[in-house]
Amino acid sequence: MKIRISKRFLAFFLVFLLGAGTGVGGMVLKNTFLPSDQQAASKKIEPIGPLVEMEEFLVNLDGGGMLKTELAIEGKNSKSESKIKDREIFLRDRILDVLSSKGIADVRSPEGREKLKEDLIKNLNEVCPDEINDVLFHSFIYTI
Repeated sequence: MKIRISKRFLAFFLVFLLGAGTGVGGMVLKNTFLPSDQQAASKKIEPIGPLVEMEEFLVNLDGGGMLKTELAIEGKNSKSESKIKDREIFLRDRILDVLSSKGIADVRSPEGREKLKEDLIKNLNEVCPDEINDVLFHSFIYTI
């Protein structure tokens, strides 16, 4: 007993299976790789601490060259802002020490600037223990 299937029916059936497979696969991939609105909302965005603006810094770099920069210091919480402002002169002194200890090669590359930020955060937290969350550059100009 042979079952006879027309080519047209077979073509429609294969197109249907291909479409259904694509739809199911797309749904699986979407749920796997793209988070839903609910999942995205559940991820907490870290709050930004208070920002304390510092006046411009102009320093001679170690080995020649100059660096002119403006930066802001991000505190860890609302209490940090007053502690940072109270110790601002000591923080400025430490910033000047760190900046002037760097050479042109240290500030030229993005990696060097990132290392400089890490050094500043470490040194500033020595002046204001565990109060500094980040250092943010407004401007950053160096010359040889």
